[in-house]
Amino acid sequence: MRLLVLLWGCLVLPGYEALEGPKEISGFEGDTVSLRCTYREELRDHRKYWCRKGGILFSRCSGTIYAGKEGQETTEGRVSIHDSRQELSLIVTLWNLTLQDAGKYWCGVEKRGPDESLLISLFVFPDVLEGDFHRLGTR
Repeated sequence: MRLLVLLWGCLVLPGYEALEGPKEISGFEGDTVSLRCTYREELRDHRKYWCRKGGILFSRCSGTIYAGKEGQETTEGRVSIHDSRQELSLIVTLWNLTLQDAGKYWCGVEKRGPDESLLISLFVFPDVLEGDFHRLGTR
């Protein structure tokens, strides 16, 4: 019984997470957003990645981008990631957001067994203000 209580405590105590970061980020169409996923020391030398949440059974991710070596930024399309091992953090930047970018993403670290990962929801709002300015200018 004590073992069960100890294990339960490890799972729910704050600060035990292997990865920490925002659960949600948001921006408007055309904006740039950045986020930081921090990880524990023992994950420093493991490969980090960012991907869109994929299917249920076989494909957990789609469009996976892997971090380069220390100090190198990896860019694919409108997304860049950088593994700052000195700061124990993975920095992800998405620019020129579109409504299609909205969804759920994984900030992850590969390791033996299941990867350590953090699910992050990205919300993208229409840039209605810009459209209003265009309409005002045509009156």
